Amino acid sequence: MSQQDRAEEPTIAEVDDSIKEEARTDRTLTGWQGWLFAAIAVGFSVFHLYTAFFGALPHMQQRALHGLFGAVLAVAFYSLRPGAARTRSTLPWYDWLLILCAVLPMGYVLLNWQDMFRARLFPETHHMVLTVMATFVFLETCRRVLGWSLVILAALALGYAMLGHLIPGTWGHAGFNATRMTARLFMADSGFWGMLPGLSATVISIFILFGLIMMGTGGGRAFMNAALVIAGRQVGGAAKVATVGSSLMGTISGSGMANAAATGSLTIPMMKNLGYRRPFAVGVEATASTGGQLMPPIMGAGAFVMAEIVGIPYLTIVVAAIIPAILFYLGNFWVIHYSARKEGIAPVPAARIPSARATFTWLFFLQLVLPVALMIWYLVTGYSIAYAGSQAILATLFVFFVFNWEHTLREKLLIFLEILRKAGISLAMMAVLAFTAQIIVSMISATGIGVKFTDMMVTFGGQSLFLVLIMAMLACIILGMGMPTTAAYVLSASLAAPALIALDVPPLHAHLFAFYFAILATITPPVCTAIYAAAAIAEIPWTKAVVDTMKLGWVAFTIPFMFVYSPQLLMEGSTVEIIAVALVKAVGVLALATATINYFATGLTVLQRSMAFAGAGLLIAPSWQLNIAGLAVTALALMMNLRASTAEPAPTAVPDR
Repeated sequence: MSQQDRAEEPTIAEVDDSIKEEARTDRTLTGWQGWLFAAIAVGFSVFHLYTAFFGALPHMQQRALHGLFGAVLAVAFYSLRPGAARTRSTLPWYDWLLILCAVLPMGYVLLNWQDMFRARLFPETHHMVLTVMATFVFLETCRRVLGWSLVILAALALGYAMLGHLIPGTWGHAGFNATRMTARLFMADSGFWGMLPGLSATVISIFILFGLIMMGTGGGRAFMNAALVIAGRQVGGAAKVATVGSSLMGTISGSGMANAAATGSLTIPMMKNLGYRRPFAVGVEATASTGGQLMPPIMGAGAFVMAEIVGIPYLTIVVAAIIPAILFYLGNFWVIHYSARKEGIAPVPAARIPSARATFTWLFFLQLVLPVALMIWYLVTGYSIAYAGSQAILATLFVFFVFNWEHTLREKLLIFLEILRKAGISLAMMAVLAFTAQIIVSMISATGIGVKFTDMMVTFGGQSLFLVLIMAMLACIILGMGMPTTAAYVLSASLAAPALIALDVPPLHAHLFAFYFAILATITPPVCTAIYAAAAIAEIPWTKAVVDTMKLGWVAFTIPFMFVYSPQLLMEGSTVEIIAVALVKAVGVLALATATINYFATGLTVLQRSMAFAGAGLLIAPSWQLNIAGLAVTALALMMNLRASTAEPAPTAVPDR
């Protein structure tokens, strides 16, 4: 590696900088307006910290204040054109008008929520006007934050609700007039103030804060140092470092795209400089950043959201998710390892790897292990999810201010304020997405289209669970395209999970199935946001990275089918059954990964590759007879390949392309 390459490559410490600066780019107002909205962002974060420690407000007030903060900050920090930089340093008049349209309905709810709830069946004209204002505000701010995808779905849901009486046949319904729509959306907790904004205003917000505080106070650097120590010296070390580091950050951050952008600024240049092809480097980063949300114990807050929706204890979900997460990363590491052997890529140079003694210090464990362990302990002992998260935040801040001696007290306070500012913007994004997604969820429930969709899937699939699983997978991926994980999961669970439950799939299995595919939508073309972010860093078109990403990640697409048919993978059954099934499926995953990359001891012949694919299919199937046949076929294919490899020279390095 040249000195110029070393100089241009970002250092590990810059991961923290990229995390802290992510929200600042092209989104900062100047002068008094800049100070005002920065203070509002900090206040938004402080509000959620306060309610996590001392208890939430009455639920309509909590959600209304959450929506008010979110809408105001979304207007202030996101320009009129999604993804575009602001062309002026002050808010234009129409943005101030939009803020007023947010203040009026949310302020009304804050002051009159009890009277509203009592009069929910008899809304008056001013209630209808406030409903229109709130609807417009949430749709417009969501469009600025996310683009058109979720807004179009919400508009279609509203249109379907209002015009249902004009639709003939099964899909028609009585229709909602202005009075019913106001009562549904604004006057009660079935609309804007429903479940998803409630989760966003309590559970999700506290874990967004936890993730950003942990990353911003040194956790990002600690994660990447740990990844270098654990995986850097191995074959394919750079890609394994990217996988370990990005997965650790991904389980905290809960966003595949944001995580790929933050950690990819370090890992992608490192992989490129050590000989990996750029498309492969993009695939590694995108897949690892996405898969982190599938990894216990935090799962990007997904486990907490699922616990609230399904009514299953958090720890039950976490335990159930352990083996599927292991299978995901087992396949991922296998592809990385043998791709590196196939292309002759060297490990990370020893000079770039920190020592274990310098990495795994007492501060490392206080910084990363203590908060998570404390959170789990509070959950086990019966405390609420929000309170457990608040204690993890308190522990993180205590370690940062008391035991981290890198910075002066003044520097620590400035870092903390910047984290709160950035967290306020992230919370605002989540808030407007939650309120817009709640419009869809509310209309699905009110119009009965969810039940009709379930009936349609069951009718088309008949009694074939496999066909219904395929349709549910496609529905979850389509609904999840371009959306944050939580919104994608809630929508997927509203439509796909009931169809599976109707065919006697247990609720936990059905919701984990929907959760997996809502997350995997992040790396599924054509709206694959994690690939977009990583490809931008690698400076290649995202289309060039799709094939490599699918090679790394497509094993994950089989895992939900496995645990639906083999519940032992979700820790159900005797210990012997769980271990036996997990080992068989692990061999199936490895066989599938081997066939995918077309390499084991040497390149596979057509016959060997066909046998590996066939063996993988038989091992993944839910039948012991087929599993035994799969073991035999896979073993024969690999033995043939090992024998062929003895006559071939070792592979030579492949230059970066």
